[in-house]
Amino acid sequence: MNLFQSDPMQSGLNPRSILRALWKRKYLIAALWVGGSAATVAIVVNLRPVYTAEALILVESQKIPENFVASTVQTALEARLDQLKEQVLSHERLWSLIEEFNLYPKLRVAHSREEVLEAMRKDVGIVLEKGWSANRPGAFRVAYETSVPTTASEVANRIGRFFIDENLRERGAEAEATSEFLDSQLAESKKNLQEQEGKLKDFKEAYIGELPQQEGALLAALSQDKAELMGIQDGLSRAQQNRLVLETSLAVAQDGLKRQQTLAQQRVADEEARSEAGVEGPAPVSPPTELERAQDQLRALRLRYEDKHPEVQRMLLTVARLQAQEREREKDSAAEAAPASAPARAAAAPRTEPPDDSTVRSLRAQLNLAVREIEMLEARRQREISDASDIQSRVQKLPIREQQLASITRDYDTSKRNYQSLLDKKMAADTAADMEKWQKAERFVMLNPAVVPEKPVRPRRVLLGAVGSAFSLLLAGALAFLLELKKNVLLGDWELPAGTVVIGRLPRMQMERV
Repeated sequence: MNLFQSDPMQSGLNPRSILRALWKRKYLIAALWVGGSAATVAIVVNLRPVYTAEALILVESQKIPENFVASTVQTALEARLDQLKEQVLSHERLWSLIEEFNLYPKLRVAHSREEVLEAMRKDVGIVLEKGWSANRPGAFRVAYETSVPTTASEVANRIGRFFIDENLRERGAEAEATSEFLDSQLAESKKNLQEQEGKLKDFKEAYIGELPQQEGALLAALSQDKAELMGIQDGLSRAQQNRLVLETSLAVAQDGLKRQQTLAQQRVADEEARSEAGVEGPAPVSPPTELERAQDQLRALRLRYEDKHPEVQRMLLTVARLQAQEREREKDSAAEAAPASAPARAAAAPRTEPPDDSTVRSLRAQLNLAVREIEMLEARRQREISDASDIQSRVQKLPIREQQLASITRDYDTSKRNYQSLLDKKMAADTAADMEKWQKAERFVMLNPAVVPEKPVRPRRVLLGAVGSAFSLLLAGALAFLLELKKNVLLGDWELPAGTVVIGRLPRMQMERV
């Protein structure tokens, strides 16, 4: 009954009004609630159960200490799992599992192959284990969910085995690829090193004797050449002096020989004159005078010494004294007597025994030897001068050769260090590849294989039923309240405006049927 034509919504919803509206529709609410709960239970009961099986895979560290053998595979576990996941969950592998275990039969009929594969990828879970022990490299779980418990465990174990096998294959391939790459780089570095060695060898062969490391030998050879040159110069001076002595002696001997020949001719003439005069016997020969002997000694000393030598000075005084005495005697003789006869003068003249022809020949032979010796010493002197000049030229070129050699040596040392470094890395890579081959490196191990699950992880039937029943009750209450609200009637005097006087109340009347 609409008494005041007022909208109760204008004064707001009173909790008592809500309760009053719900209570008036309690049978409707109860019916809707029971029906909704029954429908929810029916739906939950008919939901397909989902079972999940998990396999725990441990990342086992390498068995050989890294101080001895360093692995060439240094990829982090997260990055490696992402890489392996793309390979393990490839189309071929997943489709082979789908066909082997007859997975998703209805989906394969109604959908394309890509949609079926995408559905399986969603059912596969790869989770890195959190909170693993710090002294272990890590672990991860491989999970698969499906409606068949045995299939879930088998597929999870098979995918886990895929990860283990693929990891071994990938690590081995990566180690082999690293070894092959280093092998190619090592061959290139070896070729470069051989080229640098050839350049260094050609340089040393081209400039042998001008290399910086030969500086000490060159200076020693230069000093030795100077010493030999001084010795040759001294020998040459002595040889030249000896030649002068021999030339002087030869000249003296030749003069003596000529004088001997002259005296012999004179003696023959005197003998002929004596024979004509009737005098028999050879003419007497007087021995050499003291002055002549002194003059011969002076000539011999001058051949060996200079005029400043004390012996030469002493002999000069002796010769001068004897010459003075000889002049005094000549004056006295000229003043006393008349000239003597020719045979008498010949007998009184001083005579010396000049050298014969053999002495001249001997002196000439010695002089020839001395000349040849001088020529040999002069030739040796020229050779030593040439050698010294050549060595001096090499010494002057040492800074230039040192700079050139430093450039070539720097490139050679760089190539040598690069080759040695690559050789060490190649040997380490080969060892690491062998370690991967014998499975002594880091690897995946199935720590806990997936077992057949006993309970499904989905759906949670009790929770879903409770939620569905509560939702049905809430929906029924809302519907009942809206129905009462639509009637736009007062549900009680509490909905009247403030200050409204209630004149009377009508009791609820019961209608009786006749």
